[in-house]
Amino acid sequence: MKTVRSRVFDVVVVGGGPAGSAAALFLARAGLATLLVDAGGSPLAGVARLANYPGRPDAPSGAAFLKAVWQQAEAAGARRRAGYVGEVEDQGGVFVLGLEGGEEVYGEALLLATGEDLRLVAILGLARRGTFVETDERGRTSYPRVYAAGRIRGRVPEHAAVSAGDGAWVAVNLVSDLRGEPYRDHQE
Repeated sequence: MKTVRSRVFDVVVVGGGPAGSAAALFLARAGLATLLVDAGGSPLAGVARLANYPGRPDAPSGAAFLKAVWQQAEAAGARRRAGYVGEVEDQGGVFVLGLEGGEEVYGEALLLATGEDLRLVAILGLARRGTFVETDERGRTSYPRVYAAGRIRGRVPEHAAVSAGDGAWVAVNLVSDLRGEPYRDHQE
């Protein structure tokens, strides 16, 4: 991997399903430079009607719901790259993520929301609990500055509302850890 860095994000979120998208929204609302890397593989995108999401009686399609969450995250300042992360390396406090096609992105912290894809867990040597990554109750993994949210933690069933809530929960905890005090998202 190269060591020439363009922009270093505060947090890179890997995975654009409900957990990753919600995490990107909350991180950006906290004022962190946030990049969401999305390979486009969320199972939610193929759901015809999301009829069990609180506050959404219109029952949008999964794809429409994800688009709406992303638009909200983007309005808060998050950036997005389509792509598949094939490698990750910690280079002295900055994670370098190699995307298919050779592009690299950089982040001081990572939030993994990759569903059942454990490749990055293996590359980073994160502790596992069976087929899931081991985290504490706040979403912190065994590797400093690496968090996990959603199905990858094995604590969240495959429901959009629960997964999005876990992404928000872990993001708020990440912000609290970075600031050294509890963070509350109560913006107007």
